[in-house]
Amino acid sequence: AKGEKDKFVNMTNGVTPRRWIHCANRPLSDLFTKHLGTHKWLVDMNLLKAMIKKKDDPALQKEWMAAKRQAKQRLVDYLKTNN
Repeated sequence: AKGEKDKFVNMTNGVTPRRWIHCANRPLSDLFTKHLGTHKWLVDMNLLKAMIKKKDDPALQKEWMAAKRQAKQRLVDYLKTNN
């Protein structure tokens, strides 16, 4: 279409979201590293596919929920302190 050459197209390889997880939710980042056996998932998104095989693992689900609860509690504590 006319004018499409000037259109900005935002494309990412996922590095920013992975780094965000690593910085903003360290327990989740640590969970990925533990179950993948490496922190290289931060630079290679394909490594995260290995987590799909573990999606039904009760131990992983328990750790995942604990990481979520911990992040929510941090948010609650922050809001209580800063509001």
